[in-house]
Order: sequence, then structure tokens, then C-alpha cells
Amino acid sequence: MKAIEEFRTRVPKALPQDQWWAAEQEKLEAKEREKQKTADKDMAEKKKKEIDDIAREWAKREYFRKCMAGDMPYSEDEYIKSVWDRALFEGDLKYRMLHGQATDERRELAEFKKKQEKKKQVMLERAKAAMADLLDEDDDDDEE
Repeated sequence: MKAIEEFRTRVPKALPQDQWWAAEQEKLEAKEREKQKTADKDMAEKKKKEIDDIAREWAKREYFRKCMAGDMPYSEDEYIKSVWDRALFEGDLKYRMLHGQATDERRELAEFKKKQEKKKQVMLERAKAAMADLLDEDDDDDEE
């Protein structure tokens, strides 16, 4: 019994090898964390590039479809620029579908359209305010 109690209470001395081993472990863990960060960054860049490619394809298909349907006043690049937000949304949705992630296309599209409508309203309000400021400045210049 006495030997068991002594074993439980006795603290082994720290040896220099223990400190060296802990330092080596920390170095290995730091390298592993750095590798993981690099891998995550590379994966994010790859995902963004793939989504952009899918978005560009979607925008080109939409442009072609609208050209075939009738009169298209924009060039392909102008049209792609005008629908780029929607194209990125479609690209992200398709990317997630291709990689087996859960998607609810109708709900997400409704939310996207709602956000775009809010964005459009804010931009309209800003444009109105800017126009009102310009008109006020013109009125002030005319009065002088």
C-alpha cells in the first residue's frame, strides 16, 4: 500500500529530453497548421475559380438565349457585367449541387431576388438623393 501511495504522489523529474521532445512536437504541430492553412487557402481559390467559370458559362448561355429570343442591345461583355451577381449566385448553386451539398434552389432564389430588390431600392434612393443635391446646387447657382 505504501508503495502505491508513493507512486501516486511522486512527481517524476523533468528531463532535458522531455523539453526537447515537447519543442519538436510544437514545431511539427506548427508545420501541420501552416500546411492546413495553405491547403484551405488553395481550396478556397480553386472553389472561387470554379464558381467564376460556372458563372461565366451561365451568363454566356443567358446572353445567347436572349439574343436568339429577340433584340439584344448589349454586347456580350456588357450583358455579363450587368447580370454578374445573378451569375455568381447560379454558379455557387451549381457548384454546391455538383459537390453533393444541400441546396434548396427555389428558396435560395427567392432570397437572392429579395436581396437584389433591396439593393436596387437603396441604389435608387442614393441616386435620387444625389440628383436632388445636384438640382439644389443648380438652383443656388441660378439665384446668385
